[in-house]
Amino acid sequence: TGELPAEFGITSPDENVARNLAQLDHLAHVYKFSALGEVTYRALRKLINRRAVLACAIFDELSHREGAGAVDSIKRYALDSIREMPMDTLLGGGVQWMKEESVEAIMQDQDMDVDEFYMFKILKAWAHNSNGDRLPVARRLSEQIELKFIEPELLLSQVKDSGYFTEKQITEAVKLIQDSLANRHPHEMERVLVERAGTEFVNGIYCRVNNEIGMGEEEILFVKEADDGFSDMGLYLWGTRWHIAMCADYSNCFYSCEDPPDKSTTEQVPGCKWAVQYGGLDPAPCCTYLPNTRSGRLSMGKLSNCSGMGRLSNCSEKSLLAPNLEEMMDPTIAEKRRSGYFDKRTDDVASKRAMTLEQMMNLPEDREEVRQHHK
Repeated sequence: TGELPAEFGITSPDENVARNLAQLDHLAHVYKFSALGEVTYRALRKLINRRAVLACAIFDELSHREGAGAVDSIKRYALDSIREMPMDTLLGGGVQWMKEESVEAIMQDQDMDVDEFYMFKILKAWAHNSNGDRLPVARRLSEQIELKFIEPELLLSQVKDSGYFTEKQITEAVKLIQDSLANRHPHEMERVLVERAGTEFVNGIYCRVNNEIGMGEEEILFVKEADDGFSDMGLYLWGTRWHIAMCADYSNCFYSCEDPPDKSTTEQVPGCKWAVQYGGLDPAPCCTYLPNTRSGRLSMGKLSNCSGMGRLSNCSEKSLLAPNLEEMMDPTIAEKRRSGYFDKRTDDVASKRAMTLEQMMNLPEDREEVRQHHK
């Protein structure tokens, strides 16, 4: 009939309801029961939207039955929800529901919207309260964590105390970070890649400058330093427009672009729609903001192979610690992430951390469309 049994009780969702529905969805997929598949698909989406942490149970159940690599529509939706809201899903208690294979898939995921310390917290939350049974696996999975992207004070405290890493690994990571950050302010680690501009010397990596003489509180400035010390380029926001100009004369810009009022939080600098100004040459540039997440670093790694951008690989070596943008917008996050705030398991929907407006706006779209694998 394509109808759900009454005992599923999706109005008060829990882990068992999510897993049972995922099993039914899997059977509908295997035996090509299209009508039933559509009902389970819509019901599972509603569960995730109502209680995001259940995405972990759904992803784990389908990974167990289909394999970690196979991704169908609802499994993709669950994974996208986990990627967008790791604190509400994985660190909201969901990671403890997962089996080893699912956790390994999460640890290897390069599109997860987390930094390496959050990834460590996810692994630690999974291994917590397991009577030591998960410790050997946690040590193996810790190889997926890049220690050089974690702050030294956290490496020497929480990361070291976990027992997942050797003393040598911790020491070498701290030394690498300290060497790379010598005489550099953390704000310089926030970067923008400018490329494809007709005026060749405009292209390159621009680093954030926080305290420039003459800058107002609302102004933003990124600078690309020149080898001669006199030809530095500036990328800056003045009023409602972005400009690229010589630092010696900000008024004579090569390119400019309107600052989009509806841009996402991951798009600090407009990527396209730049216009040629004054001494600039066609074509106008493309800009890429480089965030401090796994996906952001993955993009940076791909860009380092681009032709004509010889300085990018040099900059990416230095950019071990960029400031966390979420912490910049909400300073309380910095303290919470260093504490056990996101480590506890949450079974009660009432005690789950509420979604922010930004997270709700970035939920995967809920389209009423027929899934391809049920056709």
